[in-house]
Amino acid sequence: MAEDKKKLVKCLVCGAIFEEGEPVCPVCGVGPEYFTPHEEKEKKFRKDTEEIYIILGNGAAGVSAAEAVRERNATCSIVMVTKEDVLPYSRPMLTKAVMGKDERDELLLHEPEWYEEKRILNLTGKKAERIDTKEKEVIFDDGIRLKYDKCIYALGSECFIPPIPGHEKGEVVAIRRLSDIEKINSLLPRSKKAVVIGGGVLGLEAAWELKKSGLSVTVLEHGSQLMSRQLDQEAGEFLKSLILEKGIEVKFQADTREIEGDDHVTGVRLEGGEVIPADMVVISAGVRANCSLAQEAGASTGRAVVVNEHMETTIPGIYACGDCAEYKGINYAIWPQALEMGKAAGANATGERVSYKTVLASLTFHGMDTSLFAVGDAGKDPEKPYKVSIEKDETQKTYKAYYYQDGRLAGAILIGDTSEMGKILDQMEKGTV
Repeated sequence: MAEDKKKLVKCLVCGAIFEEGEPVCPVCGVGPEYFTPHEEKEKKFRKDTEEIYIILGNGAAGVSAAEAVRERNATCSIVMVTKEDVLPYSRPMLTKAVMGKDERDELLLHEPEWYEEKRILNLTGKKAERIDTKEKEVIFDDGIRLKYDKCIYALGSECFIPPIPGHEKGEVVAIRRLSDIEKINSLLPRSKKAVVIGGGVLGLEAAWELKKSGLSVTVLEHGSQLMSRQLDQEAGEFLKSLILEKGIEVKFQADTREIEGDDHVTGVRLEGGEVIPADMVVISAGVRANCSLAQEAGASTGRAVVVNEHMETTIPGIYACGDCAEYKGINYAIWPQALEMGKAAGANATGERVSYKTVLASLTFHGMDTSLFAVGDAGKDPEKPYKVSIEKDETQKTYKAYYYQDGRLAGAILIGDTSEMGKILDQMEKGTV
């Protein structure tokens, strides 16, 4: 008797696909209310070869690409290389519920046995220094040279550190890797006050975790409202009120002049002269694509490595995906985009012709005992006429805004109650009313 096919679900927040029955998403940690049934399309394309696939980077895009290659090619060699000293893990969880805890193993995307079964070799602690496109080799910092037939460039991005005097001090952290969280955890026992520079999703998630760890927290936001690109003004004010209720201070139009202190951080000085006392500073000022290696090899770059709909760079045999790739000028640097780009890069590298479809630009936030979801155009174009529907409940602490153009949903914002997230995404993807 044939074994029953295991049912799959997809997380609406991060795009991860996993077996039904998990209590939380293994990638981003949200509960089953954000899961939707998912049915994988049968992979019909097969091309078994003795080729060598080198995947640079082991984030969401790299792992997704490796899996896509193995699904189509059972005999090739797949080598995934990273400069970090750990197997692939969930980056979204770095600013969620891991501060003050030693949960390295719990963050892994897959157990070591998974890679053994898929015959995917992980090389950790190796930094790629050059791609020799003539010899089809990648040269690493330890002198090792690895041959490839196909190279998938998935080196992700790095935190942008503004040139603030004092940013190099030991108590200043930009959260991008597991080692950054481990650094914060080492600082927590001797820290009482923290300043977070940046009021985006990652900055607010970090602020909430630091607050729960017992620190006094101040968030510095350069703009005049929170998440101004994704939220309308009323939603920004609503979110601010929820944050203030939790005892986290927020300062707007706050430009950092200097991070003060001699041997250790003592405070953050603003342009106006005000000094905010701090033992720790977390910088969350966005990311920049890691594209220099590809650029030096001759690939076309913009804000990231330029790819076509097949994730092909301008160098034959080299594909790019994830935070370090841009398609039609778009580089959202979000987990769902990395997953989909990785799938497309892996499939096309094997010889199948798969076209990448740009994911919807959405934002999710979980913290401050609330949740937030924003997608699409929330009335940001002054040249466009919008029909707007807003529902606000101060008692239930919920805010809902729907923006319509030509009778179709163009964007939405949900705060406090994000249960309509799946319905909204479905409407926007299908273009229905």
